[in-house]
Amino acid sequence: MFTISELERYTNLENGLYLSILGQVFDVTKGEKHYGSGRSYHAFTGRDASLAFITGEFDDQGLTDDISSLSMQQVKALNDWVQFYKTNYIYKGKLYGRYYNQDGSPTIEFYKIQEKLLLLQKEKALEEAQNRMFPPCNVEWNLDIGTVFWCTERSGGIDRDWVGVPRMFFETAQGSSRCTCVKLDSKEYEENKARFKEYDGCDKYATKCTLRMNKT
Repeated sequence: MFTISELERYTNLENGLYLSILGQVFDVTKGEKHYGSGRSYHAFTGRDASLAFITGEFDDQGLTDDISSLSMQQVKALNDWVQFYKTNYIYKGKLYGRYYNQDGSPTIEFYKIQEKLLLLQKEKALEEAQNRMFPPCNVEWNLDIGTVFWCTERSGGIDRDWVGVPRMFFETAQGSSRCTCVKLDSKEYEENKARFKEYDGCDKYATKCTLRMNKT
């Protein structure tokens, strides 16, 4: 375990270059060209400046471990930084403070972050499941023609044994929509029929649809 004052010693090559991110301390001495005195990321050493990994703000307000202002996506990006350090640098221990108690056990703040990451993971799993049911269309835009949507057995990067037809899919009640390929005789389509709309001017059973531009 490190205390804040102990970590503050590790800002030079003599003692070593250490930084903390979300309460986890890493030895980044081998990255001297990035973390050494006068280098771009030297401000990260000797402290936990988790917020600055996302904001890029290196003033007194930015160099803090308080990440309560971050969105879930930003928390995920910060956690990706943690994984980067685990892969590329030596883990030295935990920092006593916001994320870990003196005995090394996680604090409430730590669990709040884990809850956000878990929620994001669940949302991603739901999104992936929805994309498998209703794969995104292939899309191409042409100045002379307009927007072309079409479906194949691999459109949207989703491999399947059916093609489907393009439909406007309303993902949220607020009206957010995207083009998706639907299998008209599937149970999934029948159960979600109210969320789909045919594109104007396109044949109901066509696998390709062109939205013409209104030329003036």
